[in-house]
Amino acid sequence: MKRLKNIFPILLFSQTLISCGDTKTKQDIGQGALQNPVESKYDKVISDSTNKLSSKIENLDIEYTVWGCACPNWIQSKDKEDNDTSKNYLQLHFYIEPANTSLELPIYFDAFRHRLKITGQFYGREDHPQGTVKMEEEMPKAKVFRYTKLEVVDNPNFKPGSKVETLTLIFNAISCTCAQWSETRKSEAINRSQNFWLEPANNELIMADTLFDGENLPLIIRVTGQVIAEKGFPKRALAKVGQNEAGRVFRYSKIEVLQNGKRKTGRKVML
Repeated sequence: MKRLKNIFPILLFSQTLISCGDTKTKQDIGQGALQNPVESKYDKVISDSTNKLSSKIENLDIEYTVWGCACPNWIQSKDKEDNDTSKNYLQLHFYIEPANTSLELPIYFDAFRHRLKITGQFYGREDHPQGTVKMEEEMPKAKVFRYTKLEVVDNPNFKPGSKVETLTLIFNAISCTCAQWSETRKSEAINRSQNFWLEPANNELIMADTLFDGENLPLIIRVTGQVIAEKGFPKRALAKVGQNEAGRVFRYSKIEVLQNGKRKTGRKVML
C-alpha cells in the first residue's frame, strides 16, 4: 500500500489518509524525548496479523475511486458499471495490498486514465492492509485483497478533455530523467514545466523516445494526438523518476520524423 502515495498528485489528499505504511506524526527526538520516550498514538498497528488468506485465487479488474475520506478506495469495474441502486456503493469498495514491494503501484498510475488487473486472494475477515497504522481519522475495516500479479491498463471510459492537435516537437537531450520534448528548444536553465512526455496510443506506434540514438541532433518530429494529463507520466517503465518531474502527457496516434541529425528525413514512422 505504500506505493499508493505515488498516485497522480490530484489524489495525494485521499492517499495520505489511506496510506498504510509511512504516514506518522513526527516525533520529538530531542534529549528530553530520548530520556523519556513516549509512544505516539499513531504508531499503533491496527491490522490483524492473524488474518488468513482465502484459498480462492481470483482475477479482478479494479478501479480507484477518489474521495476525501479514510475509506477503502478500490472497486471492481463491473460493480462500478452495474448502476444497481439497491447496492451500498461504499461497501463494494475494498483495500488492496501488494505481496511484495516490486508490485507497488508504478509512478505513472493515474486513477482517471487507468485500471488495474490483479491476481490474488481476499483475506478471510474484513480488516486493514497488513502494517496499517492508526491515523487521526479512523479507517473502517473492509475486505482486503492481497495481489501477486499486477497490470496497469487503460481505462476505456477515460475521455481526454483536450482537443486533437498536431505538434512539431524537438528532443532536448537534457541530462535529467524529466520530460524531453518541447515545441521550442530549451536549455537546462529554463523552466521545463511545459515540456511533454509522449505516449503512443497503441503498441503499433514506435515509442518516440527510442528515436534518439545518443548522438544525432536535432531530432524533430510531428505528432498528432491529445494532451491526456497536465501533470503526470506516460504509461511505461520509468527509472529513477520522482513526482517533481511530472509534466504534460501527450498521447499520439500519428508520428512523423522530420529531422534526425543534420539531415532532414521527412520519414514517416508507423502511422
